[in-house]
Amino acid sequence: MSNDFRFDKDFSRSVSNVLNNTQDYDLDLQFYMTNHCNLSCPGCYMHANPKLSRNIITSGDVDFYLNEFSTVPGFYETVVFTGGEIFNEALINLEGSAHNVLDRGWHLQLKTNGSWVAKPELRNSVLRMLDRLQPGRGMLASQEEMEKFLSCFPKRFLRLLGRDNVKKLLFKFMPTASLLDLAVSVDDKLHPVQSADWFADIANMLSYDKDLRNKINLKTFTLYDSYDFFVNHVLKNPKIKSAVKNVKSHPESGCMTYTVNGKMVESFFGDFVDTAKVPEFKKISEFVLPSVDGDTKGRLVYCFHPDRTVGLDSCYLETVGRVPYIDENGKRKTFAQINEDIQKKLIQDYHQATK
Repeated sequence: MSNDFRFDKDFSRSVSNVLNNTQDYDLDLQFYMTNHCNLSCPGCYMHANPKLSRNIITSGDVDFYLNEFSTVPGFYETVVFTGGEIFNEALINLEGSAHNVLDRGWHLQLKTNGSWVAKPELRNSVLRMLDRLQPGRGMLASQEEMEKFLSCFPKRFLRLLGRDNVKKLLFKFMPTASLLDLAVSVDDKLHPVQSADWFADIANMLSYDKDLRNKINLKTFTLYDSYDFFVNHVLKNPKIKSAVKNVKSHPESGCMTYTVNGKMVESFFGDFVDTAKVPEFKKISEFVLPSVDGDTKGRLVYCFHPDRTVGLDSCYLETVGRVPYIDENGKRKTFAQINEDIQKKLIQDYHQATK
């Protein structure tokens, strides 16, 4: 544990300020739908594997908390479904939850390891499910495009309304892109080398499918340590090499963009977090991630888990501050109650850690 940890003299007030002033932060909602996975990747932050429970968060739980978060200041109407591997099975439940998000006109991201594409029967089931989803369209422009557009507005106007408020209006009323992402993990450090082939097959399928190519935004996630692997085994993959065009690097955001058969793909690169070496508890300030656009104080991600607990997420420290979201009577807790429980848990953990 770092020495500066004990320098925080007023931890309880810090926790209260963050959790009770959500309008000061960008809020995202993330559901770890299942702990079950067909793979046993060594760096899995959820420690998912084939032996774990096949339980999946119910559509009822998802819809209840979509209603709760719809009234929370700071919520950006962005929801992530991840795991475990969400496309292993129980697609009916997953599809119901996906409809619950998309029918509201919100942005949904489906995270996958992509292995389903190598199993014909499962691949067909996943594609049928994706085909039935009906995402809306919203402002999902790049940071560069957004800043260019905002530069057209008088500065006095932006100051009067607030840049964040203007961006939210643009996001809702200026349709440019689908509100459905398919995010594929492509790596040789955390995932099998075959992940490059799986992604190449997915990119080919989506880029050739007239409906899905416009319905789904295709993204990938890779470690910086696997950057060379990505270039050599994805961009130069024999299955898509001739189809990859317009490769552009965006180092300021850790992103690369390119097209596959004319379909835009975004690839993001990040650092590896060795959970075995991360302290079990950190200051509340380390839960608040810097905002991507720099216009707000930070970002809070509320993560719901298949064991019916919820906590704050930062660098995959989901265990910190996690509390049940079902009360002793079996009823779902409100967002306000969950926030209060998390606050008490964080303060309790802090006092235990500083004894």
